[in-house]
Amino acid sequence: PVLGMLATRLGADPSALPEEGLAANRNAQLLMVGHALALAAVLRDHDLEPVVLAGYSVGEISAHGFAGAVAPADALALAEERARCMDAAVAEPQGMLGLRGLPLATVRALAAEAGAAVAIVNGPDHAVIGGTVAALDRLEALVAPTGAHLRRLAVRVASHTPLIAAAGPRFAAALERTPWRPPAVPVLSGIDGRAVADRAALLRLLPAQLHTALDWSRCIEAALEYGATRFLELGPGRSLTRMVEETAPGVPARAWEDFRTPGGMAAWAARGR
Repeated sequence: PVLGMLATRLGADPSALPEEGLAANRNAQLLMVGHALALAAVLRDHDLEPVVLAGYSVGEISAHGFAGAVAPADALALAEERARCMDAAVAEPQGMLGLRGLPLATVRALAAEAGAAVAIVNGPDHAVIGGTVAALDRLEALVAPTGAHLRRLAVRVASHTPLIAAAGPRFAAALERTPWRPPAVPVLSGIDGRAVADRAALLRLLPAQLHTALDWSRCIEAALEYGATRFLELGPGRSLTRMVEETAPGVPARAWEDFRTPGGMAAWAARGR
């Protein structure tokens, strides 16, 4: 059912979208939320419920959907509206880049000097920076002599930075109209890892994360404090899995793409019960 709803919103079979269509902000956010919720349905079919949920950026909407706080159709609608609000808030060419190999304090100082901002903290020497294209060009020039690793991301919005502050209130209005019920398990806010325990917190924190820096490392630490004994990544790729391996070495962590079948994924997840 989730994939059917996703195809309706996209106006096409997700597997038939051309590559340039996948990168469009609206399509990318819909695809990430739809993909995660489809896999969540598989886990539920195997009577598996997580101990705690966290979502990276737009993945936080998926987490609320998995927890039953938001219906799947509403989660997809929110993902689409989120993208629309973000795109509308972009006043000049923007982007983001990943930076690894420098202490966070140094990264913050260099980003400020370049006129950019730390958008996501992934670890003590791993961050994502957002800014105008011109600011990111300046940052690359400042970082180049240090030998740190830089990578421009294929996005055109400086998510989780004040540059798109206008997106928050617009998205909050859509969220206010969305039915919500208490989640079956804790859902962590990407801003600081706190649990979004009630509707008031949801209405405050989920819109704020559009233009507020996220701390994914704190989410991982909070998940462990809630009793997580293994981590399963439901989005595309393995980037979050690698972050868990770096932040919590020895804690089992796998990504959906590691498995050949949904049943194999569910069997692995069941071992943590």
